[in-house]
Amino acid sequence: MTNKIRVVDAHAHLGGCCVFGVTSTEEDLVRRIEESEIDVTIVQPYPGNKQPQKAHDQIAELCAKYPGRFLGLASLSPHGDHDAYTREVERCVSDLKFVGLKLHTIGHAVNPMSEDGDFVFATGHQLGIPVMVHTGPGIPFALPALCIPAAQKYPGLKIILAHAGWGIVSAEAQVAASVCGNLYLETSWCLGEDIRWMISSIGANRVMMGADLPSNVPVEIAKYKALDLDSMTYQQVMSGTASQVFNLAAVADHVRVAL
Repeated sequence: MTNKIRVVDAHAHLGGCCVFGVTSTEEDLVRRIEESEIDVTIVQPYPGNKQPQKAHDQIAELCAKYPGRFLGLASLSPHGDHDAYTREVERCVSDLKFVGLKLHTIGHAVNPMSEDGDFVFATGHQLGIPVMVHTGPGIPFALPALCIPAAQKYPGLKIILAHAGWGIVSAEAQVAASVCGNLYLETSWCLGEDIRWMISSIGANRVMMGADLPSNVPVEIAKYKALDLDSMTYQQVMSGTASQVFNLAAVADHVRVAL
């Protein structure tokens, strides 16, 4: 008999990053999911990984090694050959069974409103996968409001505002989400009371827990526990929203627990 997914970490990384000078190892990720009882973790390369295709392969290997515990999300710079970009993202989705795509505004220096930024959104829309966008540090490209035009242009595309403004512009992330129903808020690095405000104003079905760094996993979980949410709301933000946005029911064969 399987158990319902209790916790989804919507934002994690594997490998190294020359942009931010950090590294997350397989051991780091596995230790944290065991310590914090994470059921499913969505893993992406850091933007400063110099070999994104190889990083995608390493994430796929992690997913195969721990079936259902990890799922991949593609991340690579859209500056360059768009055909090559499309082929790699299609490979990630079709062959590696990844569940999303990242637009990293600061790590890849992408303005969401630029031609290359729009290409990322268009690619996600075409492939039917959500697009996660870095917000917070890295202004002006990382301003949440810059995702509003894409959300309006692609109303069927689910767009996740990673870090929901990072506490710096969290109010703007909330306003953007109030304008566009296809914008979702992943809350790593936000203040606890900002998270409460997002849940109460936007709704628990538009808010999801993410940690970003392995060392941040217990911290982010503690924020939600400290809010004393009712059980249904807590379950929604800890797993329900991410399960719906990343369509985990459709990848049930790769998930070890039933939705």
